[in-house]
Amino acid sequence: MSQFLTFKRFHTAEQAAAIISMLEQHHIPVEYEEEVLLDKIYAGQNFDQRHLVKIASSDFPKADALLKSQISVSADDVEPDYYLLSFTTEELKEVIIKKDEWGDYDYLLALKLLEKRGISFTPEQLEQLGTTRIEALSQPQELPLIWLLIGYGSPLLIFTSLFLPFAWAFSFLGFFIGGFVMLTKKTLPDGKRVHAFTEGTRKLGMWMIVSCVVLTVACWTVLVKGLG
Repeated sequence: MSQFLTFKRFHTAEQAAAIISMLEQHHIPVEYEEEVLLDKIYAGQNFDQRHLVKIASSDFPKADALLKSQISVSADDVEPDYYLLSFTTEELKEVIIKKDEWGDYDYLLALKLLEKRGISFTPEQLEQLGTTRIEALSQPQELPLIWLLIGYGSPLLIFTSLFLPFAWAFSFLGFFIGGFVMLTKKTLPDGKRVHAFTEGTRKLGMWMIVSCVVLTVACWTVLVKGLG
């Protein structure tokens, strides 16, 4: 059975329940999960949207098309103070390009507003924009140098425990950072899962864990002998 991945995030359980009901009516297997905030420590996560709707990655295109088909959008019926109405043409195009960052309603409304300004997209153009966006999102990233330094140097914090109580607990940061870099993956809008970090960075994460083991043992040995 395919692994269930996060398809949509919502602010409330009621919003998630409405989507779950729709998916089930169209025979798309679905799961609900309430995310624990402490589970997400990586920058960029939206901590307000904790209610997750999960489906199999193979069902992402079908579910996405279903949700969009249920939305009726008319540029003439929008509230006069709706924020998209104040967007420039370039900002509306940005909504189309980065539709994964916007709700389905905003995406469809942006298309309508651009049409009123004489700008339209063919299905082929929209498909190409989606492909280009997924290619951009799938690019793995490097770990900032500061986190590499913290990860490799964290075992040395053992010595500060002589002066700062519980400082030794932070000496294990390298293990967590290394493991995070090696194991973290991200879900793309089409349901595919890819590594969040480059292969080179993941290797650095592996060596970070190894070096932390060696340094931790060495530091504890020196500390114990020094106290003895």
